[in-house]
Amino acid sequence: MRTMRIAGAAVALLLCLAAAPAAAMEGSKLKKGQPAPDFALKDVDGKTWKLSELKGKKIVMIDFWATWCNICKREMPVLQKVYQEYQPKGVEFFGVALDNADKVKQIKKILEEKGVTYPILIDQDQKVATEVYQLSGPIPYKVVIDAEGRVVYDHVGDYADYPPEIVDVFDQLLESLPAQKKK
Repeated sequence: MRTMRIAGAAVALLLCLAAAPAAAMEGSKLKKGQPAPDFALKDVDGKTWKLSELKGKKIVMIDFWATWCNICKREMPVLQKVYQEYQPKGVEFFGVALDNADKVKQIKKILEEKGVTYPILIDQDQKVATEVYQLSGPIPYKVVIDAEGRVVYDHVGDYADYPPEIVDVFDQLLESLPAQKKK
């Protein structure tokens, strides 16, 4: 009987430990299907981008990352390849750097090294990430917003290989667009 209780306790402990990472991987308190919170941020060249200006026009992917995040930087060539394929079809990407504005030179160097051409916005006080998008987990963290401005997908972690699962998300969203919105 004692052996069974010990074995049962060990199984319960293992289940708790296995469940803990899943809870910790929750990237945001946003819910799928809710309207995407609007924001305005400047890119590395000083141009202001406002999310709401794309509503009704484009599908948007937001990738929260930082210069100190090695896996964020490692996946950039994969995201760039997806961007090159899907931007002409009506998908816009925003890389949102969780860095201070004084890191712009370092960010530009990384973008050049990785061949990134999609807009990189600076969230220097991290309010868009933590308050607006309620980021609560690790980065990189990706959010996809449909053309109607609703949150439809999120992903914590990197995409190490091409093609990543996000291409299936884009394909489904593009397929569901009315004919006049398709490019």
